[in-house]
Amino acid sequence: MKKWIGSLILAGLTSVVLAQAPFTIVRPPDGAKVRETVHVLIPKGSIPDGGYVGVFLGGKFLEAVVPPLKGKYYDYALNTKALGLPDTEPGKPLKLELVLYVDYDKSSRIVGRTSVDVNIGNQANIPIPNEGLKLRYTFIPGTKMVYRMDQQVSFSEVSSEQNSLGARPAEFTQDGETIRLAYEVMNAYGDGDGLLRIQPLPEKGKDYALLTAEGDQQQKKYMEYDMAPIYMRIKNTGQEVFGSLPLYTPLEGTSGGQSVQTDLFGTFPLPTLPTKAVRVGDDWQSQFQEGAIDMAQPYEVNTLVESFPARGEFVDTEWESGHPCAKIRHIIEAGTKTTSGKKLQDAGAQFSDDKISLQETIWFALDSHKVLKVVRDETIDRKVQSSQMGGGFPGMGGGMPGMPGSGMPGAPGAGSGSMSSADFIGPVGNMQKGRMPGTGMAGAGMRGAGAGQRFGGAGMMGPGGPGMGMGNFGMGNRNGAPNTTPTSTFIRIRSLRTFTLEQ
Repeated sequence: MKKWIGSLILAGLTSVVLAQAPFTIVRPPDGAKVRETVHVLIPKGSIPDGGYVGVFLGGKFLEAVVPPLKGKYYDYALNTKALGLPDTEPGKPLKLELVLYVDYDKSSRIVGRTSVDVNIGNQANIPIPNEGLKLRYTFIPGTKMVYRMDQQVSFSEVSSEQNSLGARPAEFTQDGETIRLAYEVMNAYGDGDGLLRIQPLPEKGKDYALLTAEGDQQQKKYMEYDMAPIYMRIKNTGQEVFGSLPLYTPLEGTSGGQSVQTDLFGTFPLPTLPTKAVRVGDDWQSQFQEGAIDMAQPYEVNTLVESFPARGEFVDTEWESGHPCAKIRHIIEAGTKTTSGKKLQDAGAQFSDDKISLQETIWFALDSHKVLKVVRDETIDRKVQSSQMGGGFPGMGGGMPGMPGSGMPGAPGAGSGSMSSADFIGPVGNMQKGRMPGTGMAGAGMRGAGAGQRFGGAGMMGPGGPGMGMGNFGMGNRNGAPNTTPTSTFIRIRSLRTFTLEQ
């Protein structure tokens, strides 16, 4: 009798499922060639209440999800690049399978399956001439490019004792900020150079942007009329020829107080490209360009860039945003090397010696000759005594190779090489000449006053933010008072910025 009742229940469940729309993959078609993000569509109404979809690729489970409903279809976005999937070999596609589950009686039952074969080609069909690729910007007057820059900053710390035991430090991530920048080609020259007008933009659909400039203790509203342009002539390989700020002259008869207004400048130079033709696997001596405005004499300088030597490498060709791209990388690394650090490294500890690293990955479109995406990953590791650290988030007085006052012992171009509490305590992002490269934005200057600050401060372009003292993470006291018992601690500050072409 019980067996008969169970059969009725199962039959009733089956009839409910059959009343739904057919559970089948409508797109992509079987045997399709796909790349980047693949939108897998299944009919609306094919997933009953309480149902969900298990996603399998090549026999491996990816996730269980209820895809978002868009119009007549559930749309599951399969990002093949984020999964790090290699291109499939000819004749060896991967099976993309969706399995429909329905919860019943505290368990899940499979009530439907559908699958297609897909051929992945994120690197396919991008030919490279025998002589290599000559990567060059193409400047066409009137062309306007809008980029979105998102930054996320994280902080980690672990005691020396815990580090020697192989402990993995907790990572605290700060809320990120976003800035939009317009790059407009004002002129093109016969030698291939281009004149760019670079200016911050408001948030989409608004006439302002909420940003944290250096010197600010919290986000402020910058109106569209606060956002001023800079001009930069660059070579077709990206190196700056000259840069300048437009001179502001107050109207005759206006008082000095009326003429002073806040300007917000954006200095994020386009990445440099190799000067010679390159093939996949090649490396070369390159340079990393960081925006810099001397606000003490803004109208007397002819450069808005600081350059640092870096190693360039041609990683691969790859499709990005529907364009065939050259994927290149710039790398800068510097640090100390000690016997104790080598022992920690050999033991597999998370931290060893003090070091600073910067990796910049660039996707350069081979058809439009534009940068489509840049990812900058900047990391500082330091070992400090607790007596050097109060409640303030480390101000990161250290700079990258070649920058004065880096405070990194043994780093090329470092200052005195000493570490003091000033390297770690102070307003976040108030780096000035000792800042870490990649702060990105020049700052709120005073129009007509000739004074100003470099943008890149607390929150947006500098590690940390208002109120995020070390004490908040268990280091030092919340009121900023130093610990009385000296202990060694490793800290890591990481800034990850993504620079993406919107249009």
